[in-house]
Amino acid sequence: MVSNFENPAIAALVKRIDPQLTWGQVHIQLVDDGGFELRHVVHAEANADTLSQAQTADLRSLAETNALGQFRPLKAAPHLRSGWRCVVNDLTGLETALRHLYPGSVADWHALELGQAQPTSYRKFTERQTGMYRITAKLSPGQAKPASEACCHSASCLKQRRWAVDDLPAEEPAQKNAIPCLEPCALMLEFARVVFRFEQHNGAIDDMTPEDQRNLLMAAELAAEQAGEPEREADFAAPGNPRWMRYLRLRLGS
Repeated sequence: MVSNFENPAIAALVKRIDPQLTWGQVHIQLVDDGGFELRHVVHAEANADTLSQAQTADLRSLAETNALGQFRPLKAAPHLRSGWRCVVNDLTGLETALRHLYPGSVADWHALELGQAQPTSYRKFTERQTGMYRITAKLSPGQAKPASEACCHSASCLKQRRWAVDDLPAEEPAQKNAIPCLEPCALMLEFARVVFRFEQHNGAIDDMTPEDQRNLLMAAELAAEQAGEPEREADFAAPGNPRWMRYLRLRLGS
């Protein structure tokens, strides 16, 4: 495990492999010659002969699409393709492999561990936005909270949301994977923009009667059932988008 330059972040992570570690949906195992084997967690106990052999360079393209061949805009989404194994010989190989699968994750984790990085808040982050994303700062607490819960739900993202929004605190480390999220991602920003436009179009939802809110949710549920799940994960305008339906249930279901 000797390389010309030892990245302190990957070196610190390796100390957590005893003798295995889960990183996102990747199972990392120490091997006898001092290297590391990576595979999908669902195949952690599978016979190696049943898995296809992936090279480190293959992992970038493997992480680009899900099992249906659809583009994965969020690498931390819980639909990493399975059925493969990749063996790397040293720290450099492990660092490259994890960078392809979960870009920036090891560096963020290490910086947070050392206290060299601090999560921002939704409000501070959106106040800095310009252009079409300026409106994301206008979400009320009653809108921003369910938007964050819906977009960052474990069914959509494996990262720990370490940033807070209004009275919604950061997720506890034990709630999700070890990979931290230090600020709202681009997908969250776009989702917040769509949420604001929806709220703007539908007027004062908070002033609606409970019956009107239920009717609005029922109409959305019916449209989602008829449309089915969209092909594009980030198509938040699609009626069947999981994040969108989760938001509406949180926003209107009460």
